[in-house]
Formats: sequence, structure tokens, C-alpha cells
Amino acid sequence: MSRANHVQFNVRSAFARERAQELARLTGMTATQVVEEALRAYVPPVDTATVGRLVRRGPLLVMPAHGRTISLKAANEALERTRERDLDC
Repeated sequence: MSRANHVQFNVRSAFARERAQELARLTGMTATQVVEEALRAYVPPVDTATVGRLVRRGPLLVMPAHGRTISLKAANEALERTRERDLDC
């Protein structure tokens, strides 16, 4: 007896198949459950809606960069200064 609601979804990607199977083995889930969970968690990119001076990037609101960049070294130094200030309190 066949199922009344037979749904099948084919993805022709060796990477997707192998990765879903690998994650299924690691988590104890089925490959179908892995794919369903990944699709539920996926947040597609949206047009950047502004809220005041903030710009929406997925589920977050961030300040736009305005052409300036911060190096990894400068970011790490700023974090270190903040951590040191927290220890002084």
C-alpha cells in the first residue's frame, strides 16, 4: 500500500548529499531531519531596511560602515582595552 502523501525532493549535489549524511551520522538524526533543520534555520538575505541610522543585516541591526574599515589588529586591541577596563572595576 503506497502512502497517500508521497513527497520527494531531489537535490543533485554531491556535496549536499555527503554533508547531510555526515551530519546525520554525527548527530544521530536522519538526513531528512538534517536538511529540514538546516532549512528552518536559514535566514535569506533581505534588502537592507534602515531603522534610523541602523541597517538590517538578517536578524541584526548594525551601523553602516560608511567606507571605513577596521583591521583585525585594531579590533583586537580595542577588545583588549575593554577587557582590561572591565578587570579594573
